[in-house]
Amino acid sequence: MKIFLVLFLAFFLNAQANDFSQKKIIKIEQNEDEFKIIDLGQGIHNQKLDEQKALFDSSTLKNSNKDKQVDFGILIGFRENFGYALDNFHIRAKDFSEQFSQRLIKDLNLRLINAAANKIYQAERMLNFSHPNKKFKLVELSKFLRQEKNKDKINTQFTDFLIAISLDDFYINITDFFFTSLKNAYAKINVKIISTSTNKIVLAKNINLRLRLDSENPKDNYENLLSQMPTMLAEVVNKEGAKLKVE
Repeated sequence: MKIFLVLFLAFFLNAQANDFSQKKIIKIEQNEDEFKIIDLGQGIHNQKLDEQKALFDSSTLKNSNKDKQVDFGILIGFRENFGYALDNFHIRAKDFSEQFSQRLIKDLNLRLINAAANKIYQAERMLNFSHPNKKFKLVELSKFLRQEKNKDKINTQFTDFLIAISLDDFYINITDFFFTSLKNAYAKINVKIISTSTNKIVLAKNINLRLRLDSENPKDNYENLLSQMPTMLAEVVNKEGAKLKVE
């Protein structure tokens, strides 16, 4: 009986040993993400990254869609002292700057980009970088620029140059004589034109405008000012902008 028991145990252990020899122990750690490689059968193996074809290549987008006309973006800011005050007639800086800008844009003969495309440049830091000690507030220009009716083309215009205008200072000087007084309006304005392809300033000018106010009515003087001063500034910007070419 003992001999039979020993033989049985030997046979059982040998069978178990043969069974375990055909198995592999797989250890699974908890909290590990499952990782699978799925062969999609595309036949691309070990291709270098720089040899792979891009899903979307924008490197030729500007060249393929760019027309030969020069397109301008525009940015206008004002300081709080750019306001109108004469006798008892007052126009705060925000309103004066907005009305001034509206007349200016109307008198510009340059090709301005549409309102939606122009929004990318509407940031105070873009005005303040050139005047580190003077803070400017933005004039909202969207309502004065062309609105793109076709929504599919709303951002397709490329900007060659950005016109940055800073309405720096405005005041009225009154000189009294025996029987009359002489009123002159003065505006100090900084104009920069920046190339969007090189980020270089291609024009920088401080422009001083002077206009004689002849009416005794301060409101009439204001309307006269708005009809002439923006046109005077537009003449300078038009002249300088016409010289620029697409690089």
